[in-house]
Amino acid sequence: MKKFLTLILLSAIVIIILPVALLKENLSVAESTFIPQTSTNQQTEKNDTLTVFRSVNQENIEIDFFEYVCGSVAAEMPLSYHEEALKAQAIACYTNALRLKNNSESGATYHISDDSSIHQGYLNKEQRKEKWGDAFEKYESKLETIVKSVENLAIYYNDELCVAAFHAICSGKTENAENIWGEKVPYLTSVKSNGDNLSPQYSSVVVFEKDDFIEIATDLTETKNIKSLKNIIKIKETSKAGTVLKITLNKKEFTGEEIRKAFSLKSPVFNIKLAEKTVTFNVTGYGHGVGMSQYGADFMARQGSTYEEILKHYYKGVEIK
Repeated sequence: MKKFLTLILLSAIVIIILPVALLKENLSVAESTFIPQTSTNQQTEKNDTLTVFRSVNQENIEIDFFEYVCGSVAAEMPLSYHEEALKAQAIACYTNALRLKNNSESGATYHISDDSSIHQGYLNKEQRKEKWGDAFEKYESKLETIVKSVENLAIYYNDELCVAAFHAICSGKTENAENIWGEKVPYLTSVKSNGDNLSPQYSSVVVFEKDDFIEIATDLTETKNIKSLKNIIKIKETSKAGTVLKITLNKKEFTGEEIRKAFSLKSPVFNIKLAEKTVTFNVTGYGHGVGMSQYGADFMARQGSTYEEILKHYYKGVEIK
């Protein structure tokens, strides 16, 4: 994890009874990577533009911030969520984009990528039409109204733009940044997140047959002497939020995040059951667990919380301005 000491990954994931419409939507994971360098206090003008790298066709586009935030919210949060949760998401997306633009090096070809494994997602209007189908007009109107209502608001800590990390669902507690990325961030600390356990995607089970597990383990550990599943993988340490901090695989030590990525798990919060011919991962949550839980944000909104209350709950000691 040393290579992550100067990187912040961001991330591409609420009510007491979940509506049927929500069950049909895919939750984004938001695995975005944001560099936690010191932000400048320079402000882009209200109608300034942003250069976005479109990963599918490998080209840069220049769009205004309003359209970018609309497209990013559409990519990162279901539009069936409560409007206060969507406002919080819009501010988080704008904050990340503005910070990356302000911190971009001279000569950089773009400010932000639409690849959620690098930065955060973005869908243009045609992609939004394709995603929402017959609900496009309803959702597009809702989206534009929400983004306009919080336009130019960003999240600051000590007058510096924040790394507004977010994820789909947490274990019931969000995670400290240092437990995922190896570096403390004062406003990205563990907090309780009510309602996440009500999500239909709160828990998941992944089962590997012996040969498939050994194939992945062999590549990850760079060894070829794995023959038995007995004692091959052991969890050594977990955080208070349940994140696996230390785990051994074929006697080599890894983090839960590394195991999560290698075995395509939804979260680094998991336990393991070994059998003679199978390895079973019982996983909790969806995403890295740092920052704002999107499902938790929606739950808070449906209990009466405002976007500002949501953001100040998940990002400690920040200002919205």
